[in-house]
Amino acid sequence: MTSTLEEKLRAAFTPEQAHLLAEVIREAYDDVVRAKDFNELKSIVADLGQAQKRTEERVEELAQAQKRTEERVDQLAAAVDK
Repeated sequence: MTSTLEEKLRAAFTPEQAHLLAEVIREAYDDVVRAKDFNELKSIVADLGQAQKRTEERVEELAQAQKRTEERVDQLAAAVDK
């Protein structure tokens, strides 16, 4: 990216200016890419947080169902003992 950009800038600026401008543009581009990656990562983390919450809710539901099953087994065992 920089070499082609620098070549284009040399048409209007001195070689030193063209080089400096190309470097500044490259650094700005890199910053934008990093910011985009960071924002994508934040979105992924938010999605994972929501998925974790749903998983925890489901585990709680399963724990309650397990408790009801154990209670029912105890009732059946008591009925068999009679």
